[in-house]
Amino acid sequence: MCFTLSVQVEKHRLEKAMNARFREDFRFEPFYFVSAFDFPVIPVVASDNPEYFTPMNWGLIPNWVKTPIEAQSIKGKTLNARFESIIEKPSFRYSTKSNRCIVPATGFFEWQHIHGKKIPWFIGLNNNEIMHLAGIYSTWTNTETGEMVDTFSIITLPANPLLEKIHNTKKRMPAILKPENAEKWLDKDLKTSLYSDIIKPVEQEYLKAYTVSPIVSNPKANRNVPEVLEPYSYPEQQSLF
Repeated sequence: MCFTLSVQVEKHRLEKAMNARFREDFRFEPFYFVSAFDFPVIPVVASDNPEYFTPMNWGLIPNWVKTPIEAQSIKGKTLNARFESIIEKPSFRYSTKSNRCIVPATGFFEWQHIHGKKIPWFIGLNNNEIMHLAGIYSTWTNTETGEMVDTFSIITLPANPLLEKIHNTKKRMPAILKPENAEKWLDKDLKTSLYSDIIKPVEQEYLKAYTVSPIVSNPKANRNVPEVLEPYSYPEQQSLF
C-alpha cells in the first residue's frame, strides 16, 4: 500500500518537474515525512486544472457523501485505491472516470517484516527525480457549512519484484508513472480501456531503496526530520538483489 510520503523538494523544482505552478495563496513547505492517517494537505496536479497545483487532503471523500460524520468515517478507508477494483467500487467509480490526478513525491516508506520485526525502507527514483504517483480525486461539499473540500487517493497495484521483497506482507506498491504516462493520465479524454496501458508496476531498475532509521516506525516521534532519509543498517536486513 502507500500511506507515507516524502516531498523534500523546493517549490521551483517541483513546478518545473510537474509543469505546474503554485498559486500565491498556496503556502507549501517541503516535508521529509508525512502519514496519510493525519489526512495532510498535499500539492496535487488535477486533470481539470493541470496548470496549477491544487491543495488536496489525503483521504478521498466521494461527492455523494451526505454528512461530515460520514465523511470522517470514509476518508480513512480511501487513502489508497486498488487499481484492480477502482472502476467498480462506489467510492472511486466517478472519480476514476473523470477526476484523475498526479501526486508528486520524492519517495515513500514501506516496512519489511523479518523474524517478527518491521524494518523501514525508503524508496525513491534512482535518478533522484520527482515521482509522479497516479491518483484520483473528488470535490466534496460539506452540507453543514457549504465548504468545498478537495480530496484524493493514491492508486496501488501488485508490487514489482523489488517491492515484493520490501513490502513482503501485502506485496503492493503505489502506481508510479513515467513522465510520458503521467501526461496521458491527466488527459480528460482518456478512455478507461486504456488505463491498464498506463497503470502498471514500474520496473525495479527505475527505483532505489535503502533501510532508514527506526524513528520512522514511531508514530509518537517527530518524523518530519532529515534523519528519516538517512541510511541505517539492521542486522536482520537481507539483500534484495
